[in-house]
Amino acid sequence: MIIFLSVLFGLLSMVFYALANAYSKNLSQQLGAPLTIFLRCFTIVVILGFATALNYSGYVSWQYVIIAVILGILGYLPLLAFTHGIKNSPIGIMAPIAGTAPLVTVILSTLFLSVVLTPFQWFAILLVLIANVAISVDLKSWQNFKFIQTSNGIPLALAAAIGWGMFFFFLVPVADRLGPWLSAFLVELGVAIAAGIHLKITSQKINYRKAFSWPVISNGIFIAIGTLAFTIGISYYNVGIVVTLGQSSALITILLGVWIYKEHLTLKERVLSLIMIIGVALLTFSGS
Repeated sequence: MIIFLSVLFGLLSMVFYALANAYSKNLSQQLGAPLTIFLRCFTIVVILGFATALNYSGYVSWQYVIIAVILGILGYLPLLAFTHGIKNSPIGIMAPIAGTAPLVTVILSTLFLSVVLTPFQWFAILLVLIANVAISVDLKSWQNFKFIQTSNGIPLALAAAIGWGMFFFFLVPVADRLGPWLSAFLVELGVAIAAGIHLKITSQKINYRKAFSWPVISNGIFIAIGTLAFTIGISYYNVGIVVTLGQSSALITILLGVWIYKEHLTLKERVLSLIMIIGVALLTFSGS
């Protein structure tokens, strides 16, 4: 049952993060990444704040409250690195490198948090991760890419992968001490603070009315649900499985592209999507 619930919450996180990514593309193009993140945090903080109030236990470790907010602020940095990286490098190069972040989290969790994974589960996790990374690879981008160019975005992609991997690793003990509801609220609050500071430093104008537009609100709803599913999963179930699935959204993103933008799947996408589905199925039945 624990494995099944780990897969369930991991998949919920995957789906809603992928929905947020799919619908945030136009928002980022219109408003820019920092402003999009900052404005959608209004919705996220309201939803998670309400959920936290309903699940308030009466005791709060203020030390971990501060740690959670700082973690959210630091968690903004990998996103910033990735955003700047894609300015100088194709997304087909940046995305596969950044997509290795779950592997960093899983390895750190097994080494320092006593997370136990069987060889069979390791195989299934690697299957999902390899397919998730490979599905984002654009061979033409790699062939035409100038690796000796000092301004290429590969160091930033690596920084994003390591940063995201460490962020989700440190989120595990925080969620364990504060509970999934409060930790999700505080981390997203930290992200909002970081985005606000970024906007202030760069002197970007903030149109607060945009925060009440449906595209921004719906994007915030998707992020809030994805974050809650993720923190519930890592608080109560198998961290390695939840992290792997929650951060492997390529399959859902591709399916959304087919559904929303009427895109056609290539042979490579079909094969790798099938591999990801097989990996998820193996994880689901690995505890039976």
